[in-house]
Amino acid sequence: MKNLNTPIMSDFKGIKKAVSGFLFMSLTLGMSFSAPQAFAADNAQKIGVVDYGKIFQMMPETKAADQTLQAMKNQSNAELAKQQSALQSAIQAYQKERKPNAVKEKELRAQEENLQKSALEKQRLLAQKEQALIIPIRQKIDVAVATVAKKDGYSMIFDKNARVYGDEQSDITYKVLDKLNIK
Repeated sequence: MKNLNTPIMSDFKGIKKAVSGFLFMSLTLGMSFSAPQAFAADNAQKIGVVDYGKIFQMMPETKAADQTLQAMKNQSNAELAKQQSALQSAIQAYQKERKPNAVKEKELRAQEENLQKSALEKQRLLAQKEQALIIPIRQKIDVAVATVAKKDGYSMIFDKNARVYGDEQSDITYKVLDKLNIK
């Protein structure tokens, strides 16, 4: 009879071990899921939002940068229009001759390529100038946002347009505008 009880007892011990392991895992998981909530309650973070685009548009430096860029665009467009007009005149003059001339056609193609290269170079210079004008403005806004955030105890600031939900109390846009003396 001893042999009959031994397999049953060993099966019971295995089940008992599995159940106690399951209970241990359940308790451990339960504690780990509740711990972040308890931790967050002790170290609550203050999160704010800012309308970066609105501030950027209201900056006096942005308006000055836009005027500078517009003047550069106008000058570039005038120069390109002049070059294009000269090319069109040369093409029309060649078409009136009605004689195929390989040398003249090659000159016209070269003139057209120069116009395209000039247009690309002007676009590159405008983009460079735009970056040179925008970077200091963004840095100034970043400093103002950081100053307001630190002063008011915010641990994180997000762009208002990227948020999914947020109350109006977390919006520091007007505080940043005040910091930048923009009304």
